[in-house]
Amino acid sequence: METNYIIIGQGLAGTLMAHELLKANESFLVIDEYRESTSSKVAAGMFNPISGKRMVKSWNADALLADTFNAYTELEILLNCKLLFKQNIYQLFGSVKEQNDLSTRMDNEDFAQHVNLFPTKEENLNAGFGAFEIKETGWVYTQLLIEKMNELLVNNNCLLNEKFDYNELKQIDNYWHYKNIKAKHVIFCEGYKNNDNPYFNYLPFVLCKGEVFTIKCAGLTKDKIIKKGIYLVNLYDDFYKVGATYEWNDLTENTSKEGKTFLEEKLNDLLKIPYQIISHEANIRPTTKDRKAIVGEHPKHKNLFILNGLGTKGVMHAPYLAKQLFSHITLGNEIEKEININRFDKLVVG
Repeated sequence: METNYIIIGQGLAGTLMAHELLKANESFLVIDEYRESTSSKVAAGMFNPISGKRMVKSWNADALLADTFNAYTELEILLNCKLLFKQNIYQLFGSVKEQNDLSTRMDNEDFAQHVNLFPTKEENLNAGFGAFEIKETGWVYTQLLIEKMNELLVNNNCLLNEKFDYNELKQIDNYWHYKNIKAKHVIFCEGYKNNDNPYFNYLPFVLCKGEVFTIKCAGLTKDKIIKKGIYLVNLYDDFYKVGATYEWNDLTENTSKEGKTFLEEKLNDLLKIPYQIISHEANIRPTTKDRKAIVGEHPKHKNLFILNGLGTKGVMHAPYLAKQLFSHITLGNEIEKEININRFDKLVVG
């Protein structure tokens, strides 16, 4: 078999990379071993132009938002399902200091356009210090996205469901060969599994486990994302995704007593009304030391690429990064320095 591209991994990064190739009518094959639980499937899939405790506008936020809306709208049409949910974030203040910090930022017009200081009060929340809303936010149903793209790839004979064997990948005369497959380009989109990759394991990934609940709770808003230390995203009816924890030491995919306790304490502090825990899940996020994604070509192996390190902002970053990598491969356009793999060239050994 001969193809233009092999994509390794069909999480969020691999799915959006496949979308770029589909739009361009490129031939490709995705190699991915099916797993019931992955970070892309477990995550709530939120996008938000304002981030961090310091409440600053994210890097390239306007361009990222534009690509977010365009890509997931296109994918809704392609996959015939609802994926993109535009909902304001109803964020509760935790202190007077947080109120004051936000007030000082409202002089910045670029920042202030995303903020509503006087939202309608949500009665069933403990909001002693008040709340504000962040606009142009929402979430993407990532689990459904990945499952529907998987079905499409299977139906088009573009998916090989198996664990990738690095020992079978060899470069011969500017082509990459994997078993009986010959490809011009190989793109690794493996998430935290990158640490097993002999080509890219020099990169400084910092893995982080996140745990989430699905709860049932009647009486909460269904058209906003609630946030105070944790988030609550309405999935359907009275069911909400709740998360998330950040654990840097225990990097198993198992849920923990500590994670459960943390989420329960946050919920009990936030909600005035009872709730029922339906499920408790955990998985590993692929983050990086500088908290920026890693995109580009291996410094020593031609036509071997990576798209990884999306971390907690994957939904908002994946469309933009996939488009940029495809433009780099096909047109030679330079990848932005903040995300370019070449910032780690000094770490390459041999």
